[in-house]
Amino acid sequence: MPDSPDHDGPDHDGADHDGPDRARTGRAETIAAFHAGLDGPSWRVAGWGSAELQRARFDALTRTADYAGGTVLDWGCGPGDLFFHLRAMHLPLDYTGVDLDPRMVALAESRGVPEVSLLPPGQAPGGRYDFVFASGIFQFADPADPLYYLSILEHAYDISRRAAAVTFLSAQRPPEARAADELYADPAVLARFAAALTTRWRIDHSYHPDGGDFTIALFR
Repeated sequence: MPDSPDHDGPDHDGADHDGPDRARTGRAETIAAFHAGLDGPSWRVAGWGSAELQRARFDALTRTADYAGGTVLDWGCGPGDLFFHLRAMHLPLDYTGVDLDPRMVALAESRGVPEVSLLPPGQAPGGRYDFVFASGIFQFADPADPLYYLSILEHAYDISRRAAAVTFLSAQRPPEARAADELYADPAVLARFAAALTTRWRIDHSYHPDGGDFTIALFR
C-alpha cells in the first residue's frame, strides 16, 4: 500500500469492556498478519513505503514534540528503527520500546535495541516518560470501535512528562493513495480533542509529499 506506515504498536486503551477487548484482539491479529507478509530492510518489515518517508515521519515526531532528549517510550516500536534515529541525534536517551507483535520484538532485540518488550492486547504501557512517541500505530480502522485512537492518544499524554507525539494517516490523503481497511483521521477532530486535554498542542501537516500524513504533539 503506497506510503502507508506500519500499524506496529499496541493499539489499545486498557478498557475492560467486552466489545473493545474483542476489537483490540482483532486489530492485533490484523497487525500481525500485515507484518507476517513483509520482509527485507527494517523499514519495509515495519511497513513503511520507503526509508525516506520513514525518516520524514520520525523527523516530524521529534520536531513537533520539541524533543530534547530524555526518557522515551516508543509505543509500537516495530523493529526499533526509531531508537536508531534518536540515538543518531546525540542527545541523552533512555529508551523503552513496546510492541504487540512478538516478531517485531524479537527483531528489535536481535538488532541491539535496548529495553524492548511485548505488550499484549488489552494492556496499556505504564510508567512515566519525558516523551511518548507512537509512529504508525493507527494504520487500520476499526468499525467496532471507530474512535479507539482517542483513548490511546489520551493515555500517551497521561504518561508523558514533557510531550506525547503520534502520527496519523490524514483524511486529506488523495483517494488513489488510500486502502479500504485503513484509518484516515481528520486533523480538525484531533485539534479539538487536543484542545480538550491541554492548552499546548501542535499539528504538523506539512511534511508528507501529498499531504497524506500528519503528526500531533500534546505538551505538558
